[in-house]
Amino acid sequence: MKTPPEPAADELDLSRLFFKLRRRWPLFVGALMLAGALAYVYLQLTPPVYGLRATVLLGDQATGSKRAQELLQILEVHDKGLKMEDEIGLITSAGTVRQAVRRLPYAVAYFREPATWLNRLRPVQRREQPADAMPFRVLPNLAAPQLTDVRIYVSPAGAGRYRLRATAARAHLADLPTGQPVREVWNVQLDTIVAAGDTLRHPLLQLAVQPVPGVPFEAGTGRYCFTLSDVDGAAGRYANGLAVRPIDHDSRIVELRLKNSVPAQGQAFLDTLMAVYIAADLRAKNQTGRKSLAFLDEEIEKLARTRHQAAGALSTFRASRGVVDVQAQSSSDIGRLADLEAARARAATTRRYCESMLAYLQANRGGGQMASPSSAGIDDGVLNSLILQLNELNSRRAALSVNGSDANPLLVVTDERIRSTKEALMQTLANMSRNAGIGLRDLDAQLARVRGQISRMPEDERQLASLKGESDFNEKNYSFLVEKRNEAALALATNTTDKRVVDRAQLISTGPESPNPKLVALIALLAGLLLPTGLVLLLDKANQTVQGQDDLARITSIPVLGVVAHGSGADTKDLAHRNRGAIAESFRSIRVNLQYLTSGPDKKVLGVTSTVPGEGKTFCAVNLATELAHSGRRVVLVETDLRRPTVAGYFPLAAGSARHGLAGYLGEESTLDECRRFSGVPGLDLITCGAVPDRPTQLLENPRMATLMRLLRAEYDYVVLDTPPVGFVAEFFVLMQYLDATVYVVRHNYTDRDLVSRINELYQDEKIRQVYLLINDVRFAGSYEYRHQRNAYSYYK
Repeated sequence: MKTPPEPAADELDLSRLFFKLRRRWPLFVGALMLAGALAYVYLQLTPPVYGLRATVLLGDQATGSKRAQELLQILEVHDKGLKMEDEIGLITSAGTVRQAVRRLPYAVAYFREPATWLNRLRPVQRREQPADAMPFRVLPNLAAPQLTDVRIYVSPAGAGRYRLRATAARAHLADLPTGQPVREVWNVQLDTIVAAGDTLRHPLLQLAVQPVPGVPFEAGTGRYCFTLSDVDGAAGRYANGLAVRPIDHDSRIVELRLKNSVPAQGQAFLDTLMAVYIAADLRAKNQTGRKSLAFLDEEIEKLARTRHQAAGALSTFRASRGVVDVQAQSSSDIGRLADLEAARARAATTRRYCESMLAYLQANRGGGQMASPSSAGIDDGVLNSLILQLNELNSRRAALSVNGSDANPLLVVTDERIRSTKEALMQTLANMSRNAGIGLRDLDAQLARVRGQISRMPEDERQLASLKGESDFNEKNYSFLVEKRNEAALALATNTTDKRVVDRAQLISTGPESPNPKLVALIALLAGLLLPTGLVLLLDKANQTVQGQDDLARITSIPVLGVVAHGSGADTKDLAHRNRGAIAESFRSIRVNLQYLTSGPDKKVLGVTSTVPGEGKTFCAVNLATELAHSGRRVVLVETDLRRPTVAGYFPLAAGSARHGLAGYLGEESTLDECRRFSGVPGLDLITCGAVPDRPTQLLENPRMATLMRLLRAEYDYVVLDTPPVGFVAEFFVLMQYLDATVYVVRHNYTDRDLVSRINELYQDEKIRQVYLLINDVRFAGSYEYRHQRNAYSYYK
């Protein structure tokens, strides 16, 4: 008997892995052939794609003029700096790509279908061609709706004539320049002929076909076709193959890569895309300059109105307040105040003098009364003349009065003249007094006015300073903005972009970038090896059946009695009369192990069971009993599986023996001698089921079963019971009381490992003892654990 090994931790066993893979070599061969065929078809169907590369230098957001940048800084137009992601987004944006496509002949794409076996099965192999390589040129009418994305085949139809054919279950009419769909078309069937150079006017197409000189139609080499695309469709195809990235993390040079099946078209697109991007950048910067000019013009216009209003307010204030120069006018008012006060003092003195002199003269009005007035510094010609005249007359009278009497005519005349002079002088003094009063009142008014102006001088000075400051500020701003406006206009006129093309578009390599035959072959090889490997590992992982003694050791501690080799149908049927072969040697080894384990007088009854039908329980019971009989023991094989009896099929029993059997004995319908049959193998008797009963469980519980087992124990060396499966019916547990040992059969690559848990639970709970496992139907060549026995078949023959 083999002792089960200790369960080992899961680890990668390369030897076991390679053994499993080697067993499935047909799967690998088939997978490699399939992968190779698919790789070949892929290389035939996939059009060659060329890689193109171009580089462009991205600057910052500055315009080309340093003065303009200074202006934007002054105007607080902050520079946000260059963001590489934003610039890349602009290059790859749908708008930029669409503008580039509009500058190219995007509407027509030419194809050639080679005459290959794949295209004979179905037209799937196409190669896009440059326009110069085609024998014809298509000129669509861009102003009319066209049939888009449908292959239109062109073939010669005689001298100077072309035949156009197209078939489609569903198609669209679209406006090519805008990409707007016009209507949907179903069941397109186009077959028409057009003369070279003439315009085809069809409800689905409006175009002209012209021949290309020097490029003839090549008969037998394939078919020519073309498709019409709108601007959005063409832009989408270019955008799908476009990739933009910086050449380095801190670099401002970005690399544009494009994958395209026609190198010339790809080069033209990349160059046009860079030109469109640079032109758009210059337009944006010019727009910034124009906005700056518009802003400056608007500010200058507003400032001109404000400047005019400020100047008008300053003039009005000066005119209303009489203020020109505050400091000079302040000094002038103070001097004027002093002059007015001095003039008032003089006027008051004059008035008082006139009033005093007038009172004096009035008191001495007579001619004989002497009066000698004085001008007292009053500068008045009439007054001074009258005073001098009066003084002269007084002097004359005094001289006459000394030598003559009062009756002296000269003295009388002199007195009369003195009196008239006094009257004239009094009249003059009265006038002067009145004039002095008027002058005083006028001086008082002027003094009040000057004193008011002096008191208002700080507020006028503040308002004048404010108005003058505002006027000066507006004047300076106006002059500054006018200067900057001129500078901005000059900057706009001399503006340039800081973005430029570094390398124009060129092929990355001389050959197509994809498909790469070597890479495709490598992928096919890896797929042909890895996919079967994965499938084998997946199937092995999903396989929950018993693969050998190692699997059983992981789930149960029940000892393994041995293994039974796989055999053909003839081997299993004729085993009772064959003593050589792998199966015979397997049971011989099992018999030796069993005799060693069950040695003793109380180990005579052996039960053979399994979990489910199909595991070879009956086969093992028959061959184990046969091998025990071949060893010289008297053995009886009792078929206790009354539901599906199959023992009789292994032996050449006489006709009519099916009437008597275990069921008849337990049902008291047959005797033991009637039930017992000779198997044809010396030393081996049989008790088959007989007629299949209706209630097998009740029959096995019959006391006659205990009597039978007692009789058989006494008569035979070994009693082998072919018991029902454990997992389906309860009869095995009824028979457990008669068994000295149990052989539990599991079938290699058939019995689920979880099913062994049922017998293992009984064993661990000690409800069943002396149980041994037997692995049936082991293919040595297909089992890693028993691979060393794969040559046993040839040795045993």
